[in-house]
Amino acid sequence: MRIRTWFLVYFVLPAAAGYSQAKVVDVGKENVQISSLLFYSVGGEPVSRAKYVRVVAGTPYFSEHFMKGKLAMGDGRMYDSLQLKLDMVDHTLLFIGKDGSELVATTSVKGVTLTDSLTGRQHHFIHSSYLPLAKNMDKGWYEILASGHAILYKYIRKEIKENKPYGSATTEQTIEHTGEYYVFHQNNFRRVKKIKELPEILAGKKEELSNYAGQKKWTGKSDEDYAELVTFFNKLIETD
Repeated sequence: MRIRTWFLVYFVLPAAAGYSQAKVVDVGKENVQISSLLFYSVGGEPVSRAKYVRVVAGTPYFSEHFMKGKLAMGDGRMYDSLQLKLDMVDHTLLFIGKDGSELVATTSVKGVTLTDSLTGRQHHFIHSSYLPLAKNMDKGWYEILASGHAILYKYIRKEIKENKPYGSATTEQTIEHTGEYYVFHQNNFRRVKKIKELPEILAGKKEELSNYAGQKKWTGKSDEDYAELVTFFNKLIETD
């Protein structure tokens, strides 16, 4: 499925029932008036420079650098060709304004797609407030690693740890992170701690999934391992 179609299906169409057609605003085009289109819908305030001034290791962001990306708003509007950055500590979205300043989005954003300029890989995120069973989930951005009958999400948990070096008058901060996997299947949202748990969670294809995972000899230490197994399950369901 092409990314434009994927973006429409998962981020826009469910929220755009009142629209006859979802419209993508490409702010990278010279004829687009960003001030009236983007800022009106997204809204932004200046980024605080003091928030992470004591951080000496780690980063609060998904990527330390701004990445080219797309936005899907809750009302169905979409914006393309933006420079975006996700804060995984306080779960905010940063973007570059028309004057080159860094701003924090003040309006609720449903989905974000970020593109790695070096590899071309695209990362698709949806905010927890737009996910099913959101009340039982940690607030923040969930990356969609596989989609279909079952959907695989990754939640990057970043936490600030403080330490006061001996003889120092100031407290230093480090940011540690862990990745957590979740599967939404048959109206259930479940944490997956080990890849070997997936055949049991994805009921109905346990034997096929166990055999497939055994052939691959996965360690479960990469996103690709989890994503491939869920994708394999979805293909089995589609061919039934």
